[in-house]
Amino acid sequence: MVNATGLGKDRPGSPLTDAARFPQDGIAWDFNYRGDLVFLDQARAQRDARELNVVDGWLYFIHGWTRVMAEVFHIDIPTHGPAFERLSRIARDVTKETA
Repeated sequence: MVNATGLGKDRPGSPLTDAARFPQDGIAWDFNYRGDLVFLDQARAQRDARELNVVDGWLYFIHGWTRVMAEVFHIDIPTHGPAFERLSRIARDVTKETA
């Protein structure tokens, strides 16, 4: 199941009610990366019981952002490891401050 609606980022909420059950052994991916991530919270709450692979949209966002910056500024930005994690923390801190 994927939340690509903007609910949780652009507007509060989730496209699902709290009564919804995620599929057993499924994937729950919230493309949203900031805001009130209700869908992500709902998936995490069922992760163990439903054996879900829960994917946070933050990694998708930060990976895409660093690829664009690398191309635009002709610089090497790693896609994983300590330097990538540092960039992710900096971006998350800035995102929280401007939300």
